[in-house]
Order: sequence, then C-alpha cells, then structure tokens
Amino acid sequence: MSEEDAASLARRTAEARKASADAAAPASELLGLPSPADEAAFESSAAAGTPASNAPAKKLARTAKEKPIRAVFDYRNGKIPERVRDLIEAHLAIEREDAKSAGTLGFMTRALAIATLPHRRQDEYRFVRKNGDFVLTMMTAHPEGLPFGTVPRMLLTWVCTEAVQTGERVLHLGNSLAEYLDELGMHSSGGKRGDITRLKHAMTTLFSAVISCHYEGADSWALSNVLLADRVEWWQPQNPEQAGQWQSNLQLSEPFFKECIEHPLPVDVRAMRSLGKSPLALDIYVWLSHRMSYLSRRTTIPWVSLAGQFGAGYAMDEQGLRDFKRAFLRELKHVMVVYPEAKVADSPNGLVLYPSPPHVPFSSAPKQRRLPL
Repeated sequence: MSEEDAASLARRTAEARKASADAAAPASELLGLPSPADEAAFESSAAAGTPASNAPAKKLARTAKEKPIRAVFDYRNGKIPERVRDLIEAHLAIEREDAKSAGTLGFMTRALAIATLPHRRQDEYRFVRKNGDFVLTMMTAHPEGLPFGTVPRMLLTWVCTEAVQTGERVLHLGNSLAEYLDELGMHSSGGKRGDITRLKHAMTTLFSAVISCHYEGADSWALSNVLLADRVEWWQPQNPEQAGQWQSNLQLSEPFFKECIEHPLPVDVRAMRSLGKSPLALDIYVWLSHRMSYLSRRTTIPWVSLAGQFGAGYAMDEQGLRDFKRAFLRELKHVMVVYPEAKVADSPNGLVLYPSPPHVPFSSAPKQRRLPL
C-alpha cells in the first residue's frame, strides 16, 4: 500500500465514522449517549437559564466530559510510520475476510487475558498484577529471571491456539526452528537481539515460571502454583542433512491445558502480529476482546485500577499515573485501528467502556471441552 493510499484510507475512515456518529441517533441511544436533539435542547435551556424537560441533564453532564477514542492519525505533514501502515493493512485484511476463513483464528486463556506478564526485564524474581478481585502472581528461580516483552505473549497465543485446536497436551513445535518462528510471525535471525535468541529466552523463562491466579468474585476460581509446561524438548543442533529429524515437543501441565481448552478467548492473529511491537498494545487488545465478550452496560474503570493492571514500571503517584494514562491512550489508539468496533471513551474518572461486539465472535471458537475430574 502506498503512503498516499494509506493516508487516503485513514482520512476517509475518520470522515465516515464522524459522519455516522453525527447522523445516527439510534446509535447514540444504543451507547447510552445523548442524541443531537437532546444536546440542542440542553444547550438552549442552559443559555436561557432554565432546565429542559426533554433533555437528560445527568446523562449530558456525564458524557460532556467524555472524549470518544477513535483511531485517527493526522500525517498530512509527514510520512505515515511503518507501524501504522501495518495496522491499516491488517485492518483491511480483517475487513475482507474473517479470522476463521483466513486461517488466522487464535486463542488466549481467560487467566492471561485478565492480567498480564511483565513488559520489561524485572530485577526481582516475583511479579504481581491485580485486576479488581483477580490477582496473578508469577515467580521464578531461573537465572535469566521472568519472561517479559512481546515474544512470550505471542508464544502463549500460539500455545493456547494449538491446545484448543488439537485438544492435545503435547504440542509439536515444528521440524525446524524456522518453521516455528514463521508460526509466530518472527524471523530466523540470530545474534544477541535476534528472534532466535529472544524466542529461546522466552521459552526457557516462561516455562520455568510458577504462576498463581486467584479470582474471588461470585464465580471464584484459582490456579495455584502452576507450571505452564511439564516438559520442553528443545531443538538440537543439526547438520543440513539432518534437517527434519529432530522433533521438538512441549507438554503442557494438566491445570494449564485445562484452562486453555475450557476457557478459550478467540483473537485474530493478524491483529496481534500488527500490534506485536508493543506488549502494552497486545495486552490492551486481548483484554478488550475479553471484556467486550460479556460487558452488558456502560462501565467506567478508574485510571488507578488500570495502572495496577497494566502499568508495570510506572510509579503509583500523580506523575506516574499521568505518564501511564498517556502511554495507555497512545497504544489504545493503535488497537482501535484493528478493532474499531470497540466503543471506548476517555473521562477524568477513568476509561469508559460501552457494550461492543468482541473482535472475533465466540461462535468461531470450538465448543468448550470439559475434562473428567
């Protein structure tokens, strides 16, 4: 796609969405927002100093401070960044063909959609994330520490997808490293910062960590001190004539395998690959997909709560919260390029979510399997 085409697409998409939002009162009502007529009545009554009986004043006062978040980027005075071009191309591909038909249907687990892995390398060997009544704790004794960044997230998506689609605890990682890297949307590059090195670090640290997940809500559940895998058979060095003779396998632990196949969250791998430069963007996409799958009413999530869930590395003070909010909204706009159906708004009190369709319909997922107890 040329830069002119991408810019034209972004401009036309923004204009179409604005026109639709301005003209469609039913959509406003569906979102719980005031209609244009309500707004006009409210403004005229305010100017006259009298209340308007047909204007939902409380609703207008509430929504007046909310700013709908849309994926609008203005690059008229400069080049469109490669990342935004990739996101636009992913969006166009997703619009043309759904994930199931395109063969890009992936899955994530409920537990790892609610809370997240570290974004950056951690000095400590214990990591805790909180999301309301849900607490995820990750511990390790591995000398390289805990898994972090985008690669473990993509790896987990591949693992969960294979578990759901095959129904098997033992996953075959491919006859060659290049084949497996291709599955993850990575490249066979070596060196200190190459994808091979990053993948090996993600594999060894992720499957050496012990994870505990506890949810104390109405439908309480827990995964206590769980290893994700019981055994990993990594690639062995091989000569060119031996290519394909070594089969690498991964045996998932029983509790984690059960969590994967009983609570699969469908995602589109094309969206995840296009967002793969940012672990925060990946986390937001998976979390929004999960949250929109059951959201039934307008909900405001305080920024301090979101910082506790996503904000690894940000200080929990006034400046830290401002920095986190700025980073979160920046990555959320990128997510909105590939998931424009998500209806969200920024408000002084927090992020406002409105009922929206999940990015991938749950009808795409296999029927949940129940293992014998």
